[in-house]
Amino acid sequence: MKQGFRFAILALTGAGLLAGATAWAEGTPSNGRERFFLKRQNCPWTEEMGKAIYDCVKANDGFNAHWCHNDALDKYCPADESAVPHPPAPETEKKG
Repeated sequence: MKQGFRFAILALTGAGLLAGATAWAEGTPSNGRERFFLKRQNCPWTEEMGKAIYDCVKANDGFNAHWCHNDALDKYCPADESAVPHPPAPETEKKG
């Protein structure tokens, strides 16, 4: 009973540390993925994109659907840099 409790506490502590480290990391992949999709948010869906995704998923035995979708967007949708909100530049102190 005591070993199970110790293991549970150890597992919760480890999970908390991993979650905290992920939350504090700068430049996490989720930001990159978000920018990827924001740049392509105005891209119209085409039959060619659907066929490419279908062929990709079929070639991978039904796996990697997200990867196939992302590849199709990257191939058929040009990136629109103006669609991504850029953070404002830091203000410099004005002396004078």
